Amino acid sequence: MNLQLRLDFEPIISATLRAADPREALRRHVRREGDILLIDQSRIDLVASEICLVAAGKAAAAMAGALLELLSGARVAGVVVTKHGHSTGYALAPLQVIEAGHPVPDAGSLAGGEAVVAALAERRAGRAVLVCVSGGASALLVAPQPGISLRTIMAINDALLRSGADIREMNAVRSRIDRLKAGGLVRMAAPDEVHALILSDVIGDPIDVIASGLTADPRAHNTLIGNNTQACEAAARMAQMRGYAARIITTELRGDAAAAGDRIAAEIAAAQPNSALIYGGETTVTVRGAGKGGRCQELALAAALQLKTSGPAHAVAALGTDGTDGPTDAAGALAFGDTVDRGTALGLDARAHLTHNDSYAFFCALGDLIHTGPTGTNVADVIIALKTS
Repeated sequence: MNLQLRLDFEPIISATLRAADPREALRRHVRREGDILLIDQSRIDLVASEICLVAAGKAAAAMAGALLELLSGARVAGVVVTKHGHSTGYALAPLQVIEAGHPVPDAGSLAGGEAVVAALAERRAGRAVLVCVSGGASALLVAPQPGISLRTIMAINDALLRSGADIREMNAVRSRIDRLKAGGLVRMAAPDEVHALILSDVIGDPIDVIASGLTADPRAHNTLIGNNTQACEAAARMAQMRGYAARIITTELRGDAAAAGDRIAAEIAAAQPNSALIYGGETTVTVRGAGKGGRCQELALAAALQLKTSGPAHAVAALGTDGTDGPTDAAGALAFGDTVDRGTALGLDARAHLTHNDSYAFFCALGDLIHTGPTGTNVADVIIALKTS
């Protein structure tokens, strides 16, 4: 293993996550002047208005916490729905906090949906609705259409995840079976004014796809506050500071994770010495085995198989910016030129682990998982490929 490459990854990954920090992203677009809250060009009078704050997604707690600081002294009520373990450490009173399942919804997701529907139904004169939207909300927040059970919602989500469908395809289905999605949240809030602050985890930042379009309605004031491009740009800047000639290859990476890993490994092997190639986006995995992993770990394992023939000067880091890759406690994994051989020395067959979608066990044994814990953000995935010489 090339120790220099491992050391260089650490500050690049840290810079990537800092750039996607919801607190900083929110404060770029929201400020307070006396009793007026300004969201880009929109104005909310905090004396005349009561605030209903709804936050949903993996970054919900961080976004709501930052917004509550700006709303100090105002009349605020509402709901925060985020992934299990992602609300720890945030000051969220007086909001109701509900933790729920991701990537497959659970009882908490249904409770979150019911709480949001109830909060929107409590209409008061002069109320303004502020919505913090981030990736993961499609699973974390569910309000099924009449006649559809939570069990059915869970089965549909599980089938979609295993199918290899991309986020647009999955959310197209989700929006048809849920009352809050496809602009349903805005319609439930009528006639109140809705202002949405959106942290995008979807390629191209389409409002109707992010979180299944909770606020995709012409009546809503939608403000995009952060996305994958900003994270990739930060990764490139830090790589340059570490002495690499850095290029962002794409912020629209998609398709099969293993195929993307093959391609990225080949591209860094063919690059000039001291190069850093940055990729952003979201790949997919078609689950065929019974193993454990996520799209970033699968991409890294496929890259490791390709890097085996490239020598020790090349490496790939793949991570989900939310800190959780698939149903695991890892953000992703690191792949080096000797990863496959180190696995073999431990009795592990890299190709078999890839075939069985069991990348987590492979990288765990090598100590090459990326563990960040919940980051409080979610702007899809960033893959960093480095070549020293």
